[in-house]
Amino acid sequence: MERDEERAGRREPGQREDLRDEDELRVERTEEELRAGTREREAGEVGVRKSVRTEGEQVRVPKRREEVHVDRVPVEGKEASEAEIGEDEVSVPITEEEVVVEKRPVVKEEIRLRKEVVEEEEVVEEDVRKEEVDIEDKTERRREVGTGQTQQPERAHSERRAEEEEPSSAAPRDEGFIDKAKRKLQE
Repeated sequence: MERDEERAGRREPGQREDLRDEDELRVERTEEELRAGTREREAGEVGVRKSVRTEGEQVRVPKRREEVHVDRVPVEGKEASEAEIGEDEVSVPITEEEVVVEKRPVVKEEIRLRKEVVEEEEVVEEDVRKEEVDIEDKTERRREVGTGQTQQPERAHSERRAEEEEPSSAAPRDEGFIDKAKRKLQE
């Protein structure tokens, strides 16, 4: 297909396909931009573990008990009946308090874990690539008859002046490149 276009006169031999449109030449300049965001990840965990330890504890408990004292008191001259003589047994209950220990669980403290969101800022640094466009003008300059001086077309001169005034701006350089490419295609 390329050879057919060359034969038909639509394309010059060696002319690149992207330059076929003589009215316009487009060149894209690309650079990387940093875009930073966040994503959620697990940063760890907080664990609460309960364990049991045993220690001795003393509690003073007051208690009561009964004691029996036997007193023998001599009695003089009292008569007793025959019915009162015989075997007999009498029991007197004696009481005392004993200490009873009961263990029961009692809540003494509550541990509360609470999560809160803390916002902070982190500065990240990353290398980015940027395309730069250098323009090399290899067009021939028209010579004035008899002077030997090169005459620059007015358009190229004004573009060069704009480039000198704003060397850091890419827009004037790109426009000059397009105009130069158009002029080269028309020659």
